[in-house]
Amino acid sequence: MTFRPNPPPGAPANPPVPRVVSVKALAEYLKRKLEADGRLRNISVRGEISNLSAPSTGNLHFDLKEGADIVHCFAWASDAARFPPLRQGVAVVVRGAITTYAPRSLYQLVVNSVTLDGIGDVHALFEERKRKLAAEGVFDPARKRPLPGFPFRVALVSSRGASGAVDFVTILHERAPHVRVVWCETLVQGAAAPQAICAALRRASAADVDLIVVTRGGGSFEDLFAFSDESVVRAVARARHPVLSAIGHTADQQLCDFAADAHVETPSAAAKVIGLETRELRGRALDALERGRRAAERSFERLQFRLTGALVRSKLAEPRSFLAQRGQRLDELDASLAGALTSAAHERSKRVRDLVRRLDAHDPTRRLADRAVRLGAASLRLESAARQRTERAGRLVRDASRRLEPAVRAAHERIARRVELVGVRLDGNSPETLLQRGYAIVTYRGTIVRDPLAVPPGDLIEARVARGTLSARVERWGQSGGTPPRF
Repeated sequence: MTFRPNPPPGAPANPPVPRVVSVKALAEYLKRKLEADGRLRNISVRGEISNLSAPSTGNLHFDLKEGADIVHCFAWASDAARFPPLRQGVAVVVRGAITTYAPRSLYQLVVNSVTLDGIGDVHALFEERKRKLAAEGVFDPARKRPLPGFPFRVALVSSRGASGAVDFVTILHERAPHVRVVWCETLVQGAAAPQAICAALRRASAADVDLIVVTRGGGSFEDLFAFSDESVVRAVARARHPVLSAIGHTADQQLCDFAADAHVETPSAAAKVIGLETRELRGRALDALERGRRAAERSFERLQFRLTGALVRSKLAEPRSFLAQRGQRLDELDASLAGALTSAAHERSKRVRDLVRRLDAHDPTRRLADRAVRLGAASLRLESAARQRTERAGRLVRDASRRLEPAVRAAHERIARRVELVGVRLDGNSPETLLQRGYAIVTYRGTIVRDPLAVPPGDLIEARVARGTLSARVERWGQSGGTPPRF
């Protein structure tokens, strides 16, 4: 394949038109060009790890970035097994070779060695902010408030499209349908996210709620970094209501996790912490009613016992007249107590009936039907995921085949050229070729003659030429550049 540059000044006006080549030929040409550059065959590059991915194959894919510049890197599983533990944001020095990945028109660095080089810019900024806010007392445990035991209204600061928010709402509705979720929607990623999150926290503080939950779901350290912005952390610390943070796993904690009144690892865990099951709430209410009834009975028995003892110990002639007013007062108090107990029992019974009606609204049969629908949807998602995984594995196999094909062909061509060169060399040094050029092989008694002194004068020698053999008798000696010896 030939590439012709633009003609220099003074060249003919109509240079030869370059021939048309295929995309595959162009890709292979570029690949050979890159791999032929000795400086790119063994190069070390320093940068910060981003978009780290480890598929089930054991290979590693990640980007090495410096500011806005990015180099895609790939490492085989056999090499990746020797690497130190890697994570997002770590600064490293990698060594490898530059090549191309034709299916995506992508140049990449195939890495065979990694050395840690300290903490990346994002993590350094994280640690700097953490030290500053801790020194100001933003993370002080003494300023943190306990979470309400039975929240009925919860403000959710998140994006409706975030997987973590969806999991939180779904699990909370299943466990505690009596808890109402007040959405305070916001961006959760990008340059505009910190300002949007602060605005959502202000709306949550102004709402009539018992608790604020800040959540997002999984993501890279850079994706979650909006929740480590100083303005967001301060907004969490000065929220009017207690704040429960469920941004990411413990390994990916952001600064607002330290400023919140409580922190859990996942949105699902947050829903389980604040959402006591309705069955448990009903049991607690019934237990409280029973304890109140028993306490009232014990109090009445003690008062009755004290009254009987006082009458027995009294020395008055007519204790009845002495106690008449007190008896009437006791009757009034008894009637008042009975009315209060009846009213309290009626109120508690009404609350129990309300709870029973709400429980009936969540009949197990209906919930089982809903669960069956969700199970069917989950089965469809599982089938889709399995199909996508199979297709992805197929694509990986096809990509590997496409990569192996040019490699095998190139290796075959190199071996063929080497075999051809060795054949030419062997053919040039062949005795038959030398004989064809006019040389002869002289033997004496079956041994090749290299020194004329090895053959006595008068003996026969044989000379093999290209087309036969000659017999000759030695009459005299001669040496190159000297006088023949005499005997």
